Amino acid sequence: MIYLLMRIVFTPYLRLFHRVEVKGKEHIPAMGPAILCANHTSYLDSMLVGYCTLRPVRFLITRSFYRHAILGFFIKGCGAIPVSQRGVDKEAFRLAREALGRGELLGIFPEGRLSRNGLPNEGKPGAAMLAATAGAPIVPITISGAFFVYPKGKLLPRPGRITVRVHPPLEVVPQRGRNKAYLQEITDRVMARIERSLHPALRAHRRRIRILSRPRLPFISPPRS
Repeated sequence: MIYLLMRIVFTPYLRLFHRVEVKGKEHIPAMGPAILCANHTSYLDSMLVGYCTLRPVRFLITRSFYRHAILGFFIKGCGAIPVSQRGVDKEAFRLAREALGRGELLGIFPEGRLSRNGLPNEGKPGAAMLAATAGAPIVPITISGAFFVYPKGKLLPRPGRITVRVHPPLEVVPQRGRNKAYLQEITDRVMARIERSLHPALRAHRRRIRILSRPRLPFISPPRS
Protein backbone atom coordinates (compact mmCIF):
# COMPACT_ATOMS: atom_id res chain seq x y z
CA MET A 1 0.00 0.00 0.00
CA ILE A 2 2.75 2.46 0.95
CA TYR A 3 4.76 1.51 -2.16
CA LEU A 4 1.73 2.29 -4.36
CA LEU A 5 1.15 5.58 -2.53
CA MET A 6 4.80 6.59 -2.98
CA ARG A 7 4.57 5.76 -6.68
CA ILE A 8 1.43 7.87 -7.10
CA VAL A 9 3.13 10.82 -5.40
CA PHE A 10 6.55 10.67 -7.05
CA THR A 11 5.60 9.72 -10.62
CA PRO A 12 4.20 13.20 -11.50
CA TYR A 13 7.14 14.82 -9.70
CA LEU A 14 9.72 12.88 -11.73
CA ARG A 15 7.88 13.52 -14.99
CA LEU A 16 7.28 17.23 -14.52
CA PHE A 17 10.25 18.41 -12.47
CA HIS A 18 12.97 16.20 -13.97
CA ARG A 19 11.44 15.16 -17.32
CA VAL A 20 12.61 11.59 -16.67
CA GLU A 21 13.01 9.51 -19.82
CA VAL A 22 13.27 5.72 -19.55
CA LYS A 23 14.80 3.74 -22.41
CA GLY A 24 14.75 -0.04 -22.67
CA LYS A 25 12.15 -0.75 -19.97
CA GLU A 26 11.12 -3.83 -21.99
CA HIS A 27 14.32 -5.50 -20.71
CA ILE A 28 12.82 -5.84 -17.23
CA PRO A 29 11.05 -9.24 -17.05
CA ALA A 30 7.26 -9.00 -16.85
CA MET A 31 7.26 -12.01 -14.54
CA GLY A 32 9.71 -13.93 -12.40
CA PRO A 33 12.74 -12.93 -10.34
CA ALA A 34 15.37 -10.41 -11.42
CA ILE A 35 17.93 -8.11 -9.82
CA LEU A 36 17.96 -4.52 -11.02
CA CYS A 37 21.48 -3.08 -10.59
CA ALA A 38 22.07 0.64 -11.09
CA ASN A 39 24.81 3.20 -10.49
CA HIS A 40 24.34 5.20 -7.30
CA THR A 41 24.94 8.95 -7.52
CA SER A 42 21.80 10.57 -6.12
CA TYR A 43 19.18 10.45 -3.39
CA LEU A 44 16.63 9.92 -6.20
CA ASP A 45 18.10 6.64 -7.47
CA SER A 46 15.67 4.26 -5.74
CA MET A 47 12.69 6.20 -7.08
CA LEU A 48 14.20 6.22 -10.56
CA VAL A 49 14.77 2.46 -10.62
CA GLY A 50 11.22 1.87 -9.37
CA TYR A 51 9.93 4.24 -12.03
CA CYS A 52 11.17 1.86 -14.76
CA THR A 53 8.58 -0.83 -14.07
CA LEU A 54 5.03 -1.21 -12.79
CA ARG A 55 6.18 -4.20 -10.74
CA PRO A 56 7.11 -3.48 -7.10
CA VAL A 57 10.85 -3.39 -6.47
CA ARG A 58 12.31 -4.34 -3.09
CA PHE A 59 15.55 -2.53 -2.37
CA LEU A 60 18.44 -3.51 -0.16
CA ILE A 61 18.84 -0.50 2.12
CA THR A 62 21.59 0.39 4.60
CA ARG A 63 20.44 -0.30 8.16
CA SER A 64 21.00 3.32 9.25
CA PHE A 65 18.29 4.48 6.83
CA TYR A 66 16.07 1.54 7.71
CA ARG A 67 16.14 2.59 11.38
CA HIS A 68 15.61 6.30 10.67
CA ALA A 69 12.77 7.77 12.76
CA ILE A 70 10.89 9.17 9.74
CA LEU A 71 12.33 7.58 6.61
CA GLY A 72 12.30 4.16 8.25
CA PHE A 73 8.48 4.09 8.28
CA PHE A 74 8.28 4.50 4.50
CA ILE A 75 11.28 2.26 3.79
CA LYS A 76 9.81 -0.60 5.82
CA GLY A 77 6.39 -0.03 4.27
CA CYS A 78 7.93 -0.43 0.81
CA GLY A 79 9.33 -3.82 1.74
CA ALA A 80 13.00 -2.82 1.76
CA ILE A 81 15.53 -5.27 3.14
CA PRO A 82 18.02 -3.84 5.68
CA VAL A 83 21.65 -4.71 5.05
CA SER A 84 24.84 -4.06 7.00
CA GLN A 85 27.76 -2.40 5.22
CA ARG A 86 30.22 -4.35 7.33
CA GLY A 87 31.07 -7.79 6.00
CA VAL A 88 28.55 -10.36 4.77
CA ASP A 89 25.04 -9.86 6.16
CA LYS A 90 23.67 -13.43 6.23
CA GLU A 91 20.18 -12.38 7.32
CA ALA A 92 19.85 -9.82 4.50
CA PHE A 93 21.13 -12.41 2.03
CA ARG A 94 18.54 -14.93 3.25
CA LEU A 95 15.65 -12.46 2.97
CA ALA A 96 16.78 -11.34 -0.48
CA ARG A 97 17.12 -14.93 -1.69
CA GLU A 98 13.64 -15.76 -0.40
CA ALA A 99 12.20 -12.72 -2.20
CA LEU A 100 13.77 -13.87 -5.46
CA GLY A 101 12.44 -17.37 -4.80
CA ARG A 102 8.94 -15.87 -4.74
CA GLY A 103 9.57 -14.31 -8.15
CA GLU A 104 10.03 -10.73 -6.90
CA LEU A 105 12.23 -7.91 -8.22
CA LEU A 106 15.17 -6.71 -6.14
CA GLY A 107 16.90 -3.35 -6.47
CA ILE A 108 20.61 -3.28 -5.61
CA PHE A 109 23.30 -0.63 -6.01
CA PRO A 110 26.48 -2.72 -6.42
CA GLU A 111 28.72 0.16 -5.35
CA GLY A 112 27.25 -0.05 -1.85
CA ARG A 113 27.31 3.70 -1.27
CA LEU A 114 26.61 7.02 -2.94
CA SER A 115 29.28 8.35 -5.27
CA ARG A 116 30.74 11.68 -4.15
CA ASN A 117 31.76 12.81 -7.65
CA GLY A 118 29.17 11.20 -9.90
CA LEU A 119 31.57 8.55 -11.15
CA PRO A 120 30.87 4.86 -10.47
CA ASN A 121 32.80 3.22 -7.66
CA GLU A 122 33.95 -0.38 -7.89
CA GLY A 123 31.06 -2.82 -7.68
CA LYS A 124 30.76 -5.44 -4.96
CA PRO A 125 29.86 -9.04 -5.91
CA GLY A 126 26.83 -9.41 -3.61
CA ALA A 127 24.29 -9.02 -6.42
CA ALA A 128 26.10 -11.57 -8.57
CA MET A 129 26.19 -14.02 -5.66
CA LEU A 130 22.44 -13.59 -5.11
CA ALA A 131 21.75 -14.03 -8.82
CA ALA A 132 23.74 -17.27 -8.93
CA THR A 133 22.08 -18.61 -5.79
CA ALA A 134 18.52 -17.83 -6.90
CA GLY A 135 18.96 -18.41 -10.63
CA ALA A 136 17.87 -14.85 -11.39
CA PRO A 137 19.17 -12.56 -14.16
CA ILE A 138 20.82 -9.21 -13.47
CA VAL A 139 19.41 -6.19 -15.32
CA PRO A 140 21.98 -3.34 -15.45
CA ILE A 141 20.52 0.18 -15.33
CA THR A 142 22.31 3.44 -16.10
CA ILE A 143 21.05 6.60 -14.42
CA SER A 144 22.32 9.79 -16.07
CA GLY A 145 21.74 13.33 -14.87
CA ALA A 146 20.65 12.55 -11.31
CA PHE A 147 24.05 13.50 -9.88
CA PHE A 148 23.68 17.04 -11.20
CA VAL A 149 20.12 17.21 -9.84
CA TYR A 150 20.37 15.80 -6.32
CA PRO A 151 23.88 14.65 -5.28
CA LYS A 152 25.01 13.65 -1.84
CA GLY A 153 25.17 16.61 0.53
CA LYS A 154 22.44 18.69 -1.13
CA LEU A 155 19.45 19.57 1.02
CA LEU A 156 16.98 19.90 -1.87
CA PRO A 157 16.98 18.74 -5.51
CA ARG A 158 17.46 21.11 -8.43
CA PRO A 159 15.50 21.09 -11.70
CA GLY A 160 17.18 19.05 -14.39
CA ARG A 161 16.61 16.31 -16.92
CA ILE A 162 17.30 12.66 -16.02
CA THR A 163 17.68 9.71 -18.37
CA VAL A 164 17.41 6.09 -17.24
CA ARG A 165 18.60 3.37 -19.63
CA VAL A 166 17.71 -0.27 -18.94
CA HIS A 167 20.11 -2.77 -20.51
CA PRO A 168 19.45 -6.37 -21.61
CA PRO A 169 19.55 -8.94 -18.78
CA LEU A 170 22.80 -10.66 -17.95
CA GLU A 171 22.47 -14.34 -17.08
CA VAL A 172 24.55 -15.81 -14.24
CA VAL A 173 25.59 -19.48 -14.13
CA PRO A 174 24.35 -20.98 -10.82
CA GLN A 175 27.02 -23.70 -10.84
CA ARG A 176 29.72 -21.03 -10.59
CA GLY A 177 28.14 -19.23 -7.64
CA ARG A 178 31.00 -20.15 -5.27
CA ASN A 179 33.72 -18.96 -7.64
CA LYS A 180 34.79 -15.55 -6.33
CA ALA A 181 36.68 -14.66 -9.50
CA TYR A 182 33.61 -15.44 -11.63
CA LEU A 183 31.31 -13.39 -9.38
CA GLN A 184 33.67 -10.41 -9.59
CA GLU A 185 33.84 -10.85 -13.37
CA ILE A 186 30.02 -10.67 -13.57
CA THR A 187 30.04 -7.61 -11.32
CA ASP A 188 32.65 -5.90 -13.50
CA ARG A 189 30.59 -6.65 -16.62
CA VAL A 190 27.50 -5.12 -14.98
CA MET A 191 29.39 -1.98 -14.00
CA ALA A 192 30.96 -1.73 -17.49
CA ARG A 193 27.53 -1.81 -19.12
CA ILE A 194 26.32 0.87 -16.74
CA GLU A 195 29.32 3.13 -17.28
CA ARG A 196 29.28 2.93 -21.10
CA SER A 197 25.90 4.68 -21.20
CA LEU A 198 26.64 7.49 -18.79
CA HIS A 199 25.68 11.00 -19.80
CA PRO A 200 28.38 12.68 -21.96
CA ALA A 201 28.71 15.45 -19.38
CA LEU A 202 29.60 12.89 -16.73
CA ARG A 203 32.15 11.23 -19.00
CA ALA A 204 33.73 14.64 -19.57
CA HIS A 205 33.72 15.17 -15.80
CA ARG A 206 35.58 11.86 -15.41
CA ARG A 207 38.20 12.92 -17.96
CA ARG A 208 38.76 16.20 -16.10
CA ILE A 209 39.30 14.34 -12.83
CA ARG A 210 41.80 11.99 -14.46
CA ILE A 211 43.72 14.91 -15.93
CA LEU A 212 43.78 16.81 -12.64
CA SER A 213 44.94 13.72 -10.75
CA ARG A 214 48.02 13.28 -12.93
CA PRO A 215 51.31 14.30 -11.29
CA ARG A 216 52.47 17.69 -12.47
CA LEU A 217 55.99 18.45 -13.60
CA PRO A 218 57.77 21.16 -11.58
CA PHE A 219 57.67 24.57 -13.19
CA ILE A 220 61.03 25.60 -14.62
CA SER A 221 61.45 29.26 -15.47
CA PRO A 222 63.22 30.06 -18.75
CA PRO A 223 66.81 31.30 -18.48
CA ARG A 224 67.28 35.03 -18.50
CA SER A 225 69.28 36.54 -21.32
